[in-house]
Amino acid sequence: MCTRLILVAIVSVVMLVPAAGQSTQPPVWPDPPHELLILGTFHFRDAGLDNYRPQFDIDIMSPARQDEVQSLVDRLVMYAPTRVAVEVQPSRQAWLDSLFSAYRAGSYELGSNEVFQIGFRLAARLGHERVYAVDAVRRFYEPWVDPDSFAIANGQEALLDPALEAQYTRLHEWEDARKTQVTLAEYLLYLNDPQRALRSHGQYLIGNFEVGQDLEFPGVDSKTAWFNRNLKIFANLQRLVQAEQERLLLIIGAGHLAILRHSAQASPQFQLVELPDVLRRE
Repeated sequence: MCTRLILVAIVSVVMLVPAAGQSTQPPVWPDPPHELLILGTFHFRDAGLDNYRPQFDIDIMSPARQDEVQSLVDRLVMYAPTRVAVEVQPSRQAWLDSLFSAYRAGSYELGSNEVFQIGFRLAARLGHERVYAVDAVRRFYEPWVDPDSFAIANGQEALLDPALEAQYTRLHEWEDARKTQVTLAEYLLYLNDPQRALRSHGQYLIGNFEVGQDLEFPGVDSKTAWFNRNLKIFANLQRLVQAEQERLLLIIGAGHLAILRHSAQASPQFQLVELPDVLRRE
C-alpha cells in the first residue's frame, strides 16, 4: 500500500511538471485587429413589427431634431468607421445601393428612417461608396410547437407569468415616452447602456420560455429564432472585414444589443467600442 501511494505521488508530480519547452503560462492572445461600434437605436419611423407598439412619436424631420441628428453624425465622423452597416437584409443591397448613389448625386431626399438619417449621412460624409446591408432572416424550429398551447395542454399555465410581462410593458412605456423628453444623443446613450441592454434582453427569458417537459422545450425553441438571427447578423459583420484593420459601425435596433455585444466581446476579431467614448469625446 505504501509503495502504491508513493508511485501515485510521483506520477502526480510528473504530471504537474511541464514538458520540455512548454511554458507554464497560457499563449499570449493578440489584441483584436478590428474595432466595432454598435449603435443601438429606436426606429425613427416605426414599422410596427415589434411586440410593443410605440405610443409616442418624435418628428425626426423637425428643425430641432435635424440639428440633433447632425450633431450625432458629427461625433460619429470622429470615429471614422471604414464601413457602415445597417439593419437591412442583404437581399435588398441593390436597392440600398441605388438610393445611396442617388443621395450622393443630390437626387434623393433622405427619408426619416435611421438607415437614411444616420447611415446615409455618415457614409456620404466619409466618402464611402456604399452602406452595407447585414440583417438576416431568422429560422424557427420545425415542426413548430406553440409554447402557450403546450403549457395549457400539460398543466403548465403557472409558468406563463403575467406579472413579469407587465413589468416589461411598463419599462417599454417609460422608454417610449422618454425619447420625447430628452435629446437624441441622451436617449441613445441610455439605450446603449450595457445594463439596460441586459435588462431588455431578459424579456426573452420569461413568459413561456420555461414551458416544456422531459426532452421537449417549445418555450426555448420559440426564442431560438431571435438568437440565430443575431448570430447571422454578426457573421455578416465578420464577412465585411477586408482590410488589415477595419472600424465597423453597425446601426441597428437596440433590442439586438445584448447578443451582438456578447458576440463582439467574445470575438478575437473585434474590439468593442463603447458609444459614450465616441459621443462624449472632446
